[in-house]
Amino acid sequence: MESTYAPPPLPPPVCGNCGTPLCGRYCHACGQPVTGLVRHFGSVLGDVLDSLFNIDSRVPHTLLPLYLRPGRLTLDYFVGKRARYVTPFRLVFFLAIVAFFAIQLVVRTGHGQVVQFQVPPAAGTAASTAPVADAHDRHFANGDIKFNDKLVWNRQTRPMHARWLPDFADDWLNDAIENARNNLHHMNSGVPAEQQAAAQRLAVGVFAVAPQVLFVLLPVFALLLKIFYIFKRRLYMEHLIVAMHSHAFVMLSLLVLVGLGLLRGWVVAHAAWLDMPLRLLYVAAWIWLPVYPLLMQKRVYRQGWFMTSLKYACIGFCYSMLIGFGTALALLISLGSM
Repeated sequence: MESTYAPPPLPPPVCGNCGTPLCGRYCHACGQPVTGLVRHFGSVLGDVLDSLFNIDSRVPHTLLPLYLRPGRLTLDYFVGKRARYVTPFRLVFFLAIVAFFAIQLVVRTGHGQVVQFQVPPAAGTAASTAPVADAHDRHFANGDIKFNDKLVWNRQTRPMHARWLPDFADDWLNDAIENARNNLHHMNSGVPAEQQAAAQRLAVGVFAVAPQVLFVLLPVFALLLKIFYIFKRRLYMEHLIVAMHSHAFVMLSLLVLVGLGLLRGWVVAHAAWLDMPLRLLYVAAWIWLPVYPLLMQKRVYRQGWFMTSLKYACIGFCYSMLIGFGTALALLISLGSM
């Protein structure tokens, strides 16, 4: 008779931290993951990209309802249907980075119909080609910053100095003021090329700072929703989910507008008959931008049209003030860093 030898079964893998037998990628006793950082770099990099952006099959399942079905992602998230969608924070983070990067490219290259900077030529050939003398700039010429003909700042004679700041912080602050003065001087009295270059640098700087401003305003917008829907007895985190999905839609809309502007600029040169359909799509995308949040607010909070419209207007007014403040802050940061 032939005897067959069967090797003894291998013992099940155990958690390296607590010794509990493993049944999956994580220990059910202590929660430690099976894989750590001691592995191939490509595997670690893939996990990092997946953690940050969640780039997989869930992206198309998320973007289409995000843009076309107001409130769908939020309502599904509230009832527990989350596996098919990109998580709200990853979604708004990814779209914000991509949208503002795309707008920066448009501004830098000067292409597209979304953002363009055109400085009108000065009257007369000499005025449009020769630089304006510093004496014509009453506010930012000769290294000075003046208001009402009173000297406010000069790097050499009247620098900014705060006693409670260390010297390196004082130097950084004065460098930022000097950068801002130079850019304002170029925009105020430079030749058209200098004015356009300064305006372009300003716009690029603003859009570079915009994501940070956006993530600061997100929890504030959620707080506004919490205040205006206080009697709905929803948790603050629920309002934060609404805020993240709303801002993700705005970022996606900006990408759509940039794409339509670039497409129109390229297609019309080869097929002029497509100009009108693309123009109508562009206008429709702009109209959809304020309509979508209203419909989303109506479907998520389930109030009548009158109360929804009233709260939408009040929240929009308050948030517009915050956006104005954030934009002014971004302008100041951009002026000082260019």
